[in-house]
This record gives sequence, C-alpha cells and structure tokens, in this order.
Amino acid sequence: MLLAGTRLARFGPVVRHLPLLLLLAACDPGDGGMGADAGVGDAGPVGQGSEARGALVINEVSAKPTSGADWIELLNRSSDAVDLCDFFVTDSLDRLDHYHHLGGAPPPAECTSQLLEPGAYWIVYADDDVQLGPDHAPFKLGLADEAHVVSTRGEAIDSLVFLQAREDEGLTLARLPNGEGLFWVTEPSLGEANQ
Repeated sequence: MLLAGTRLARFGPVVRHLPLLLLLAACDPGDGGMGADAGVGDAGPVGQGSEARGALVINEVSAKPTSGADWIELLNRSSDAVDLCDFFVTDSLDRLDHYHHLGGAPPPAECTSQLLEPGAYWIVYADDDVQLGPDHAPFKLGLADEAHVVSTRGEAIDSLVFLQAREDEGLTLARLPNGEGLFWVTEPSLGEANQ
C-alpha cells in the first residue's frame, strides 16, 4: 500500500491539475470550437424512432394539428391483408384504459374481421371520444408522448416515443421514406404517402 501511495505522490502535481488539463484539451482552438460537442444549436435535424420492421407500422403522428383531433396513421407494409382484429393502438403501455382495439371488439368478444389491404392506411383519431366510432381512441396525444401498436397476444409490433417542438405544431412526425425510415418533422399527409 505504501508503495502505491508513494508512486501516486510523485504524480501529485499532475493529478491536482488534471481537471484543468482536460478542460484545456477540450477547448483546443485548432477546430474553432466547433467540435462534436459544440452545442445543440449547431446540430442538424435528427430523425426519431427506429426504422420500420413489421407489417403493420405507425407511419405518421399528428400530436397538435392546426385543426381537428390528434391522429395516428397506420400502414400495412406487407403484401398480404392484415386483420385489424389482431391489434391494439395505445399511447401508454401501462394504462389499459388507453388501449384502443382496432377491430372494435377486444378479446374475448367476437371481432368481425376487418382487413387492411396491402399498402392501405388506417387513421386512428386520438381525441378521447370513443363514442364517435371504432377509429376514435380513448386518449389524446401530447407534444412529448408515445404511440404503440400491440398485438392481442401482447406482442409489441411497432412503437414511437416522440418529442415535438411547440413551433412545429400543425406539422407531423412521418416516416421517411414512406413506411420505412425514421420519423421526421414534415407537412401532414393524412392517408397518403409521406413526402
């Protein structure tokens, strides 16, 4: 132990000044202060979420449209029809009262098959007014929120945890390229391919 302490004592002046040395190294004037940690204002746009993987995906989210209800656009990316009876959409995985069954009759009730054809879109209005029909969910969206597609077997199919700036109200978060990529702030394209 004494030997280790003696060795450390020999480097005492360096250890005492280590924070200052690290600060000076981080502020190297050779890059003009525009290094990787130059600041958020210098960063370019960043996509949110992850790339699409499944057949039924969240394709676009409108948390604060200029008029009307919030909405979530789903897309069937597969080459086969998808039965909406097999899925829920929610904005909170741990709140069962926020689960919206896309077929209108959650298990164990009998659900009449509702097929979403290949390449077709399904819009869920997040207006917390289920009395308006099977395409109206029991929740609203916030600028910092989430959207999930969950199978009736409890499998997570697709998810997006998002943050939208207040100045982007009226715009949406949409997958670019359509049905494939990350989510980017863009003009709404409800029920159409994202541009």
